[in-house]
Amino acid sequence: MEDLEITCPVCGEVSVVLAEDMETLEVGDVLECEACGAFLEVVSLDPLEVEVTEEGLEAFFVDCPRCGYTFEVSEEDQGQEVECPECGFRFVPDWSEVDEEDEEW
Repeated sequence: MEDLEITCPVCGEVSVVLAEDMETLEVGDVLECEACGAFLEVVSLDPLEVEVTEEGLEAFFVDCPRCGYTFEVSEEDQGQEVECPECGFRFVPDWSEVDEEDEEW
């Protein structure tokens, strides 16, 4: 068995599941995205498939359109203006990609 890559449905980053971890992995186990910290529940082992658990839906990461800084916003912020902690720029994040992902589930 070899290492597998999974793409986080929250941030889109790729994480690696080591072959040795695959041997003990079971449906229902929860993995954490290395990039954004979202919790991903294993729903299938062959092929390996994950979906975001409720805990993982609480926060999302956005990039500031002015300085490019990536920071966390909560689902409660959807449709509201947020402020970049790096440069202070205020903007309303684009939630369309998150909404599209929700429709796929």
